[in-house]
Amino acid sequence: MIQIIVSVKDSAAQAFGRPIFVPSTAVAVRSFRDEINRKDSTEDMAKHPEDFELYELGSFDDSNGAIVVIEPRLVARAKDLKESSGAAPLWPSA
Repeated sequence: MIQIIVSVKDSAAQAFGRPIFVPSTAVAVRSFRDEINRKDSTEDMAKHPEDFELYELGSFDDSNGAIVVIEPRLVARAKDLKESSGAAPLWPSA
């Protein structure tokens, strides 16, 4: 199965976070949105959405171990996904 490799970039830290593997970019965006909108969150993504962006970095084929790397491609901006109500967390903790 092909997994998409994504990472969250923190512009304040000028660094990408640990990459994660997801079945699709839509799943990554959903998890990113949920994390940003958690009501009880103390995480920086929820407190400072203007500093975070989700990027696609490539793909991983778990049938043969092949990794295809691409130029980082912007998928979503946290500030564009910020809502007034929270949702359950789905983003994995680092």
